[in-house]
Amino acid sequence: MKLETFIRQNARVNDSTVARYAAVARSFQGWVSSRPLNPETVQDGERWLRERYKPNSLSNVVTAVNLWLRWKNHPELRMRRPPKEFNPRPRTIDDKEYRQLVARITEPMERLAVRLSHDTGWSPNDIAAIQRNDVDLSGPAAIVRKVRQKTRVVAEAGLLKETADELRAYLGSNPEMAYLFPGDRRQGKPHRNRTWVNAVLKRHGASFSPRAFRSNLATIWPGDDIKGLMVQGGWSDSKTIFSHYRGNLRERQIASLEAAMGRPAKDRDLDDELPGYG
Repeated sequence: MKLETFIRQNARVNDSTVARYAAVARSFQGWVSSRPLNPETVQDGERWLRERYKPNSLSNVVTAVNLWLRWKNHPELRMRRPPKEFNPRPRTIDDKEYRQLVARITEPMERLAVRLSHDTGWSPNDIAAIQRNDVDLSGPAAIVRKVRQKTRVVAEAGLLKETADELRAYLGSNPEMAYLFPGDRRQGKPHRNRTWVNAVLKRHGASFSPRAFRSNLATIWPGDDIKGLMVQGGWSDSKTIFSHYRGNLRERQIASLEAAMGRPAKDRDLDDELPGYG
């Protein structure tokens, strides 16, 4: 059985993830080379992988390696998945910084990709694959509906007015466009690939990656509307949001503390914060 077929049958992941797992597995196979497949080699392999990947990337890499070991009929050599690191305050994007970034981008397709990434919080994979029929501009709110590739959950993201206006003008200027961000059909690619949005941000001097848009959305979204956030970003459960994306805002934390203690900040005596520190 081909490696890709084995991964697809045993990991229940989409085609792009199958390709990534297969690439990692073949890279590890190249490292193994003529070494015997035994516990010592697996331990050496763990050290080799830790040198190449960050902790939160290593988890998926280990999954790919374990699938390869099973494919090679060595499930007993299963590699340990490392714990993920969680940042209580992940990167958020200042609105001024975002607007300055958008103002620097003059190419309509690139600017629209950044706007949609900001509003939806979707991954580059999903942004690049948005089709015209995913867009609904007929109602009072502009909506983009799509089944997310990773979670297979239907996301229904609302758009800010400036994004909706730009999207409407963009579609009007390209009436025959099936995909918002078409790829090279001569190479059999109907839309841009997953690295394109990253390249757009880098080219225009952004200080963050596309993942920061997703963390930003989850972090600044009002805490009493987690269901709305799940629909907006296409999350399958709230646990993922709180574990991986929603960070702690110090201002919100302190405001919650003040409310819990019955001492709103506006009523607090700032000279009496702590005994002995006046």
